Amino acid sequence: MQTVTEIIAFPDWIVAVTHHRSTGFCCWVITPELAALTDGETHPTSQEALEAGRSLVDCSTGPPIDFSRCRLYQD
Repeated sequence: MQTVTEIIAFPDWIVAVTHHRSTGFCCWVITPELAALTDGETHPTSQEALEAGRSLVDCSTGPPIDFSRCRLYQD
C-alpha cells in the first residue's frame, strides 16, 4: 500500500510524494489541467522525490525551449 507523505502546492500545480515500503518514494505532479504526472522513478528519500517533482514543475512552467537550432545525430 502506498501512503502520501508530502503535498506541496504551487500556483496551479500540486506536487505530492508517496511511499511504498518495498519500493521507496515516488513523486507525483498534478497539472493545472488535472493530469497526474510522475517521473517514473523510485527515490531513496522523500526529499529526493520532492526535488524530482519540483523539477517537473520547473520544466513545465519555464521558458519554452527553442529546438530550431538542434541537429539530429545520425551514424
